[in-house]
Amino acid sequence: MVQIFMELPINNFPDAPELKDSLKEPAHTKDQPSFKDQRRDRIIQVARSVFYEVGYAGASMSMISNRLGGSKATLYAYFNSKEELFEAIVREQCGEMAALFQRHIGSEDLRASLTVMARQLMSAVMSDGVIRTIQLVVEESYRNPHLSEMFHNVIQSQGRDNLIGLLQAAHDKGQIDAPNIAEATMVLKSLLFGDCHFKRIMNLLPEPTEAQLHRQIDLAIDVFMTYYGRPAD
Repeated sequence: MVQIFMELPINNFPDAPELKDSLKEPAHTKDQPSFKDQRRDRIIQVARSVFYEVGYAGASMSMISNRLGGSKATLYAYFNSKEELFEAIVREQCGEMAALFQRHIGSEDLRASLTVMARQLMSAVMSDGVIRTIQLVVEESYRNPHLSEMFHNVIQSQGRDNLIGLLQAAHDKGQIDAPNIAEATMVLKSLLFGDCHFKRIMNLLPEPTEAQLHRQIDLAIDVFMTYYGRPAD
C-alpha cells in the first residue's frame, strides 16, 4: 500500500494542496534572491572574513569551507579557486561603485551630482573593508602579480571607465570644458583621494568621520569645477 501511494501522481490528491506545495522548489520573486544566490553571497561573506583575518596567502579553500560548515565540494561548486573567490569579493565591491557613477550620468546639476556621488564613493573606498581588500592585494602583489593585474582591471572597468562616462556626458552637455576626458578623470580622482587614501592603506589614519570626508570632497569639487566648469548661461 505504501508503495502504491508513493507512485501515485500528486494530481490524484486535489484536496491536499499543502502536499503539492511542500514538494515544490521554494518560490522567489524577481527582487528576492534565489537560494543559490543566497548561498553564494554567504560564501563571499565568510571568505571575506577569512581573507581579512589571515591574509590572502594564509587563506585556503579548506579553511573557508570549514568556516562555512560545509564540504569543499559545495564550495568548489560555486568557485573553482581561492583566486576566483577573491575576485568575486573585488567585483562585488567595485560593482556598487559602477552603479553609483551610472546613476549620475547626464545629470542637469553636475556640481550637485558630483558631490552626492563623491560622498557615497569616498565613504565606501575609505571604509575598513575596502581598505583591507586593497591591503591584501598590495601584500600579495610581489608573489602573485596576476592578482594585482586582476584588481587593476576590475577597478578600470567598473570604476574609472564609468567615471569617464559621467564626465564625457558632462562635457557633451557643455557643463565642463574637458577635451581630454581621461586626464580630467585622473585629476578629479587625485583631488578626491588626496593623500588621505594612501595614509589609510598604510594604517596611518583611522576611518574618517563624515564631516572630514565632506570637507575634503567639497574642496576637491570646488577646485575641479573652477578649472573645468563652464559658467551657466
